[in-house]
Amino acid sequence: MEAQTCRGIAVTPGKANSARIQSVPVDELGAGELMLRVLEVGICGTDEEINEGLYGAPPTGMDYLVPGHESLTEVVGVGSGLTGWQPGDLAVPIVRRPCPENCAACARGRWDMCLTGDYRERGISGLQGMLRERMTDHADFVVRVPKTLRDCAVLVEPLSIVEKAIGETLRLQRRSPVPPRSALVTGAGPIGLLATLLLRSRGMEVHLLDRRPKESLKARIATAAGANYIDDSTTTLEDATKGLTFDLAIEASGYAPLLFRALGKLGRNAALVLTGVTAGHHSLSIDVDLMNQELVLENQLLVGSVNAARYHYTAAVADLSRWKKRFPGLLPQLITGRYPLERFTDALQKSPDGIKPVVEVSQA
Repeated sequence: MEAQTCRGIAVTPGKANSARIQSVPVDELGAGELMLRVLEVGICGTDEEINEGLYGAPPTGMDYLVPGHESLTEVVGVGSGLTGWQPGDLAVPIVRRPCPENCAACARGRWDMCLTGDYRERGISGLQGMLRERMTDHADFVVRVPKTLRDCAVLVEPLSIVEKAIGETLRLQRRSPVPPRSALVTGAGPIGLLATLLLRSRGMEVHLLDRRPKESLKARIATAAGANYIDDSTTTLEDATKGLTFDLAIEASGYAPLLFRALGKLGRNAALVLTGVTAGHHSLSIDVDLMNQELVLENQLLVGSVNAARYHYTAAVADLSRWKKRFPGLLPQLITGRYPLERFTDALQKSPDGIKPVVEVSQA
């Protein structure tokens, strides 16, 4: 039988601007697997860095990587031994997979907390990604999505990151007798805006900081969700929140100096969670003794969080479904550009008001 192929985007890891369309193989459908037609792929900073040659590793024995890890797919084939799936179902594949050693964390389904660091990630390291027309995946690593979320389900993966970061931190904060009521979010990209929606849906007072004017799309989305938007280019965080401290802060900008500014706005028993990986080299003079004293004497937490487990994906699906009713018309606004596969590199171009660009790989 002749091997099946489809169109996809390929990059040569380590080589800048190597992205091109090429024919890529489609694996045969095996037992317990789903054949998936890729509908949409969201683009993020990781994809930009992979195209710049800064990151990314192909599967063993291959010299190219298919990028793309935020996706929405449609089931077009069901492997033997599977029940409950049928063609036409919508699904989101999970990005990270367990390490070959099957460490204690991975064995418990917590590959997001892998102990060896030998995990693989679709479209990033060791596994081909979703920027291709078709792919197979084992049903254990695919999450079902209701068709009512067709217009925003590509946000499931980035929201899963937020679900983990906030969920894990709130669990840690249960050591306090008083639950957190106020939050600061720095950065109004996809992660920052999704964090704002999640915290608002939990009933928290939220202040969102970015450097876009108050008439910008990002500011309008935050305001529509009931958050207080702060344009840090005209009114500083410190002035806008004078006299206020926060129970929880989410650093989602990836700009290291904001970490310390957010840390300075924490109240007693508060937590700062870091979700963005900072780039470049920034030098700051800080009083580390004072920082140490405040962290200890104020019972404060500093938490780093990356990736997500399966239940964070299912939580993201549930929250998106709830938000369709609570924030009507808001979720599709986070998708600020749609591009065909042939214009993949256009989706990588940043714009000041851009939030989530999406590549439409194929039509349902």
